[in-house]
Order: sequence, then structure tokens, then C-alpha cells
Amino acid sequence: MQSTADEIGSIGSTITPVRELTPAERDRMFALYETYYEAVDRNVFERDLAEKDAVVIIRCDREIIGFSTYLVRPLTVGGETVHYLFSGDTVLHSARWGDPVLLRGFFRAAGAAKAAVAGRLFWFPIIKGHRTFRILPNFFREFVPAIDGRRSTRLVAIRDAIAVARYNSYFEPSTGLIDFGLSQGHLREQWADVEETAFRNRFAAFFLRANPFYFRGVELACLAEFELGNLKRYAAASFAEGLQDGR
Repeated sequence: MQSTADEIGSIGSTITPVRELTPAERDRMFALYETYYEAVDRNVFERDLAEKDAVVIIRCDREIIGFSTYLVRPLTVGGETVHYLFSGDTVLHSARWGDPVLLRGFFRAAGAAKAAVAGRLFWFPIIKGHRTFRILPNFFREFVPAIDGRRSTRLVAIRDAIAVARYNSYFEPSTGLIDFGLSQGHLREQWADVEETAFRNRFAAFFLRANPFYFRGVELACLAEFELGNLKRYAAASFAEGLQDGR
């Protein structure tokens, strides 16, 4: 278990390889996930977890209150081999929404991942909630889908290549949406609140337009490069810390 040493009182984040998770930690992670998402299944959760490399875990007084699973893989796109960090199941206790501890741990993990690969590293999240989508405009300078209409054809090409490689016919390039038909898990209605938020937040409004079927588990495929010049605010600082630690 690698500590990212982000302590705020009794709250801390760690990066834990999936193979090192204990049965009790897995039980707690699923229980937390099931609190906020419906149409979830323990076997699907475990199968998804088994594919991942590691988990950013947030603990408060030693209890897991949040986590984000991820993997890093290479892919050749247009003759260039790039790496992408794919975010899997992610959740944070609602009492800590607005607390940056999970984001700081995530960006540190991304920095460490960047230090471990040769060449470019991209974040490839598939998103069914407006809070996760808002990470892109709040902390990245360039990403797709772009909210300002300035579409990067290179980023779109890389995103589409990753999405097709992972999801094949479930992915529709014209919309950027991944539709599994039956939901693989979606936010419970009381936690989604995107329609209400869209009235006061333009990023939530954009997400709602881009993914109007989020409520049945449709995912919006997104892409942004992990590179210091592309990161804003404390995301760049946390990423730099992870980059330094990973070297």
C-alpha cells in the first residue's frame, strides 16, 4: 500500500494495488457504492475491480468513505503509442462532497502513473454524473467533448480509438455516448440532481445536453491529457507531487 500522505485532520488518501485489498475493504467499498448507485451487482463490481490496477482510497478515522479505481493501458493510435488512465467505479460519501481530498489523491495517482510510462498519458473517463464531468472544465484546459465548441480532432480521434477498443459497438462516435442497453449502474435519483443543478451551473447544463440518457446508465466518453500545462489550480500541484514521487 502506497500512502499519498494527504492528511486533513483524520482524513487521508492512499493508493492501494487491487491485489492488496482485503475482503473487508472490498465489502465496504461495495456497500458504499451501492448506497449511491442502483442497478449494481456484486459480481459485476468484483469483475470490474479485478481488471483495475489500483484504487485511490479515502479514509476517515480508518473507515473507507470514498474511492476511485483505475487502470493504465497502452494503445496505438495513428502510428503513435499512447497510454490512457481509465477511471472505473468512483464514489465519495455525500458528507464530503466539495472536499478536494479525493481529487488530490486522484491527481497524485495520475502523476505517479505518468512517471511510470513513456510518452503521453491521457485520462479516459466514461461519465454518467455531472459532478464527475465538471472535473474536466474545472481542472483541465483542453478536453473533449469541449464545452466551448472548439473541437480538437486529435483528442477526438484518440478518445474514439480507446472507446472502440474497449466498448466496440456500444460506443457511438457521433454522440460520444456508450449505451449498454440495460444499465450497468447509475446514480440513485436522490443523488443525481442534474436537472436542478443545470439551472445554475453551465457545466452541468452542458453535461445534460451531451448525455440526456444518464439516468439509465448511458456513459459519456471523455478525454483529457495529463500534462502540467493542461492542468489548472491545485490539480497541477497534486499531479506534480505524484510525478515526483513516481520517479
